[in-house]
Amino acid sequence: MREVKGCGMRSSVGFLSRRKITGHPLMKEEFQRRRLAGCTSLYKRDLLGHFGCVNAIEFSNNGGEWLVSGGDDRRVLLWHMEKALHSSAKPLKLKGEHLSNIFCLAFDSTNRRVFSGGNDEQVILHDVERGETLNVFLHDDAVYGLSVSPVNDNVFASSSDDGRVLIWDTREPPHGEPFCLANYPSAFHSVMFNPAEPRLLATANSKEGVGLWDIRKPRSSLLRYGGSLSLQSAMSVRFNSTGTQLLALRRRLPPVLYELHSRLPIFQFDNQGYFNSCTMKSCCFAGDRDQYMSDIVSFYSFLHI
Repeated sequence: MREVKGCGMRSSVGFLSRRKITGHPLMKEEFQRRRLAGCTSLYKRDLLGHFGCVNAIEFSNNGGEWLVSGGDDRRVLLWHMEKALHSSAKPLKLKGEHLSNIFCLAFDSTNRRVFSGGNDEQVILHDVERGETLNVFLHDDAVYGLSVSPVNDNVFASSSDDGRVLIWDTREPPHGEPFCLANYPSAFHSVMFNPAEPRLLATANSKEGVGLWDIRKPRSSLLRYGGSLSLQSAMSVRFNSTGTQLLALRRRLPPVLYELHSRLPIFQFDNQGYFNSCTMKSCCFAGDRDQYMSDIVSFYSFLHI
């Protein structure tokens, strides 16, 4: 189709004109891609505050007003996103400091508390408003993943290098024995509560792949994703906002999308030049319909229609 001069796909007028003429169902996505490609400085700003590698970031719930970050400098920094993007405002350093690298972070549903875990074999619970440490939960090995229950802010799950997934209650004594959901010989790199069915959790294990668990039936997974290839090295897993799909990252394999109750993938994402070998990465959904998937660290983004 001949393009009218001055009505390219990067302008709103050009988009509306071409949509009226062609009516192509994927034109909206193409318009968004071209707009982003032409706006290289769109919401782009370096947030400078850490003294080493940043290993974990999490946006706050209900709009992402806050961003929490942690890394090799052992500090947890809290950023007000509007001020950080549009002024030289410095982040708030939370007073609780780890003894080694930070690997994972999580907000509770109210955004009043932040959980942080890492290589020092502990999870620190921080008060956002005062910056104080509320509690410390000791583990037997490095903590790689955290997830707060969507229905109870006092309950959180941790995944660890010792091969265990533990369920904690912050109202219990911190040195008490947590509930053990899973116990494998190999490390669990990631864990997440299902946002719609909080009795279900998804995990990523370094040798056993991606699994689905029911908190009522500990020590045995409900489902091992991947079909005949279920024994894979997995490093990250995330539910979409409705809890109906899972996105997972596997070592030396492309990111993969699963329906909640199906072992076989519905889609594998790949791109020329994409290779996932040594670096530990995480993944997430994005967009108002969870139509975008992102591989964090290598910064590959995929669109699922």
